[in-house]
Amino acid sequence: MQSLFFSIIIPTLNEEKNLPVLLTSLKKQTFRDFEVIISDSGSTDATPVKARTYERVIRFFHFFTHKSKNVSAARNYGANLAKGEFLVFFDADVEVEESFFEEIKKKIASYQLDALTVWNRPKTNSLTGKFILALMNFNMSLFQHIKPAANGPCIIIRKELFKKIKGFDDSIVFGEDFNLIQKAHKLGAKFEVFKTPILYVSTRRFEKEGLLLSLYKSLKAIAHQLFIGPIRKPIFQYEMGGQYYEDKK
Repeated sequence: MQSLFFSIIIPTLNEEKNLPVLLTSLKKQTFRDFEVIISDSGSTDATPVKARTYERVIRFFHFFTHKSKNVSAARNYGANLAKGEFLVFFDADVEVEESFFEEIKKKIASYQLDALTVWNRPKTNSLTGKFILALMNFNMSLFQHIKPAANGPCIIIRKELFKKIKGFDDSIVFGEDFNLIQKAHKLGAKFEVFKTPILYVSTRRFEKEGLLLSLYKSLKAIAHQLFIGPIRKPIFQYEMGGQYYEDKK
């Protein structure tokens, strides 16, 4: 395969409803020098079938299945197969505007970046989702040069840097995204947070769990990471996969 600028890595587990939305937005990109790698953790719904329909419309498209239900392991698995200069880690339930990668490439060149992220904007009008994401965006921007962080829905990092820091630490059960950027920061990586281009993020977890529980989990995780260290044992329930959001009957 020819060298590519971006490798887009998407961990999935039962994401038949959300993944096609993301893949459709990738199909429409104005900048197309990228590959898409689906790193699936053994979905039992129609995720594999729906994903593979995009093999015909996205030039460099790969679907891989592995056994781990750990999101960090799923991301690392995809990264090990990546050919791009920059790795782009998306959650399966995000969506991007058509000029997303065109603008990201310009920012990388203009700022000479090693890693970056963008603000998370809600897909719906949920007040809970808007409030939580606004707090996250404010926090990322405020501390981007002091205690930099990138949220899981969108992390963009130079592949050589990712390999140097040995990828995501799959022993961390929550906050592996924060840990990754912290390791990059300690090596002197150039990192920035941008308001644009537009990344739409699902607020389904916040809507399911409610404002108070969502805030509690977020604040507890931040405090643990700042004062204790990486979260290697569960401090609250956090389930991976689209099945978590289905109504149990």
